[in-house]
Amino acid sequence: MISAVRPIRAGDEDAVIALWERCGLVVPHNDPRRDLAFARAVENAEVLVGELLDRLVATVMVGHDGHRGWLYYVAVDLEHQGRGLGRAVVAAAEEWLAVRGVPKMQLMIRDTNTAVRDFYAALGWIEEPRIVMSRRIEGAPPIGLGTVDTKVTSLEMLERPVRPALHPPANHKIALIRAEPPTVAFYRFLFDRVGTPWTWVGRRWMTDDALTTIITDPAVEIYVLHVNGTPAGYGEIDRREGPAKTELTYFGLMSEFIGLGVGWWLLNTVIDLAWSGPCERLWVHTCDLDHPRALSLYQRVGFQPFEQYDETLPDPRLLGLPLPQPRHGQPEEGDVSPSGDHTVTPIRGKRVE
Repeated sequence: MISAVRPIRAGDEDAVIALWERCGLVVPHNDPRRDLAFARAVENAEVLVGELLDRLVATVMVGHDGHRGWLYYVAVDLEHQGRGLGRAVVAAAEEWLAVRGVPKMQLMIRDTNTAVRDFYAALGWIEEPRIVMSRRIEGAPPIGLGTVDTKVTSLEMLERPVRPALHPPANHKIALIRAEPPTVAFYRFLFDRVGTPWTWVGRRWMTDDALTTIITDPAVEIYVLHVNGTPAGYGEIDRREGPAKTELTYFGLMSEFIGLGVGWWLLNTVIDLAWSGPCERLWVHTCDLDHPRALSLYQRVGFQPFEQYDETLPDPRLLGLPLPQPRHGQPEEGDVSPSGDHTVTPIRGKRVE
């Protein structure tokens, strides 16, 4: 029996698609990554996965149209079929629909697929005397086919800034606590809440194992800002490449805390923490998908731009993120933007004069 049925998580995509391919569910006219992205981007659908001894062995995509529920991509790994795993994920999908008040669930089976028809009949499903008609929609958004172009600016700081001591805003209870280390789930919470408005995608693509390797490394320091007891943002310092390449990898506030005046204090405090360890050069990168004042902010605290390059990102809708929109308006004084998420090696770099 399955040890756990849970919603799909970032990093599961490759394993899910590989399972669908082994089970013969992937066909040329359907893009499985598009289907995954679409299901994860809407509130009335979910992809559930079943685990056996921490291995992903079963899936079901469940959703509703406001009237009836539908099942898709019901799959069980070939070597584990016949053990009740299919029943378990279908039951989980039924429970998902039931708690949302959906009174009936349906699915479509090709009339030649008798084995699957018999499986559902054994679960109490009945064949309806209906004709299914369809028509493809021309011009539907090509999820998975779009790209996003952005200009990345890298900045560096060659010595610790000299300035008066900074104090956190007195009108809030402020605490900055190092996570030593954070759990993967908590880190993804921070990353998603801070980075979603700015199309941060790098860590979303990572598997849990790959992400764990980074965030548990003693040379990676993650400082979490708390405002009135609530996580509000974070800064991440990466010393893995040595003092000459210390990086402010990620930095930012959750959107509801922008404008409270805490960002300026947080950024300068994280910079001080970076220089308090082995550091000969501190660098950061930002891009034109970030907060409108990101570049000027980093220059205000003492960073100097040294390189610019163009980067093309894959379609963010594959990760459940919207396509970025043009940035309008200016933030209030004291706002602070996140650092960029774009860390590929520059291939068309040029020094900024």
